[in-house]
Amino acid sequence: MAEKKTAPDELNGLINDLQVFIELSIHGRDEASLREWIDETINRVESRCWELKNCSETNCPAYKNECGRCWLIAGTMCGGEIQGRFAAKYDSCTSCEVYRLVIGDDQVSRLREQVITLIHSLRMRQQELIETRSELKILSGLLPICMNCKKIRDGQGAWTQIESYIHRNSEARFSHGICPECLEELHPGIMDRNYGNNNRLKE
Repeated sequence: MAEKKTAPDELNGLINDLQVFIELSIHGRDEASLREWIDETINRVESRCWELKNCSETNCPAYKNECGRCWLIAGTMCGGEIQGRFAAKYDSCTSCEVYRLVIGDDQVSRLREQVITLIHSLRMRQQELIETRSELKILSGLLPICMNCKKIRDGQGAWTQIESYIHRNSEARFSHGICPECLEELHPGIMDRNYGNNNRLKE
């Protein structure tokens, strides 16, 4: 029979687990390494909310979820209503009887769970930033541009029409028109003719 860990032992274990996580984060280890650490470190939740509450909301994202930590899952359907994002529902979740039953009154267990929640929140923010960066393409730096035709030279040395370059490297889209100066250059006298027609219409 395994000897029950004392509070100091559990606290030291938590400190060691955190140290490993910090080292993984600082040294930029890949997602697989972090996921392995999470799987090995985070204790399994045996009591499931849908069982404890006899819940039949099969569309709830926490229903039959392997994680078991319904308080970390966004959009749960507690009481038959969608609870929204993780940050918005966390306070009410910590006062739920399911959370209190799973975490218990032990201070080290509560501290460990708060650390798990913090890591979960940080990883969510990190993922949001990654997704935002992938959606935003920002033009910056020095762009070589032809002083005559206004083409831009890209990173491979190819010269491209400015609208094509901006289209590829940003979210901007173009609608084509023509300015008065170019209109007069391409169609001499058209502005005067239009002006004369407008005057005759007014008469």
